Amino acid sequence: MQDDAAPPPRFARIRVKISVFFIVAVAGMIGVTLLVSYKQGVFVRHTSIYFYAADVVGMNKGMAVKLFGLPIGKVKEMDISDRGVKVELSINSDYTPRLPRGSTARMTREGYIGAASVQIVPPASSGGATLAEDDVIEFVPSRGLTEVMEEFKNQVTPIVNDLRRLLADVNRPEGEIRKSISAARTVLEQLPAAQQEARQLLRDADRAVLSAGRIGAQVEQQLPGITGKLATTLDSFSEAAVHIRDVTRDSREPLRETLRQTPALLREGEELVRDGREIAGAARNAWPLRNLMEERGMRTLPVDSFESAPQPSPAAGQR
Repeated sequence: MQDDAAPPPRFARIRVKISVFFIVAVAGMIGVTLLVSYKQGVFVRHTSIYFYAADVVGMNKGMAVKLFGLPIGKVKEMDISDRGVKVELSINSDYTPRLPRGSTARMTREGYIGAASVQIVPPASSGGATLAEDDVIEFVPSRGLTEVMEEFKNQVTPIVNDLRRLLADVNRPEGEIRKSISAARTVLEQLPAAQQEARQLLRDADRAVLSAGRIGAQVEQQLPGITGKLATTLDSFSEAAVHIRDVTRDSREPLRETLRQTPALLREGEELVRDGREIAGAARNAWPLRNLMEERGMRTLPVDSFESAPQPSPAAGQR
């Protein structure tokens, strides 16, 4: 009797299939490893730079290193030294020309709870030299939550104090705020009366505007007649002025002749007056008229009251 049985047909060439499976699995693992290594920058040349920090709370190995928000490397090693914690940064050598000497490093977060990273900050004015292998840069520590809260407290404290003083003024009966509220309340109480007065003023203004419109219409209606009368009056004035000018022009020569003869007439008048005086003197010295005319003599004024008093007549004395 034979002990070895023939294998089933489905297990034919099973060793070849298992070998191919293992080969494919190993090749896949190697490919994934190479891909991860490539993604991690294993096949890229890196430059190591360092900085020293007093503490590295929140920092760990493998943390991304960024320049202007772009990943350029990672944190490679962290070790305790005499100057604090020595941190080694592995920077992609392709970005090294973008890192001038004088650059600083600081730890940042994407928002308040986002992922942390090391940010490289170039100086404001950079020279021609760039960072090289094993260079040391300065680390600027970022403010912690305690410092942020302290600064927030310092900024909020004056506002809270002002609010407290404001509430104290509000609660004080003799405070300015209470007085202002009372004055505002008084003004609001007087507002309806002022509104009524304003409405009455507007109604009066409307009436005045309507009256002015009617007066304007009347003036507009009467304006042609007034204008015609005014034109007629002006024409009359013009005619009178022309007539006066003509009369003045016509009487200019006679007037000038009269003025020229005036001195001769005055001399003749003087001679006539002189002749009249001589004739009157001769007539007065004539005999019939001389006795009729009383000669004018000089009279003296009385000196005292006795002389000025009327003298009694002799007949009165005899009585």
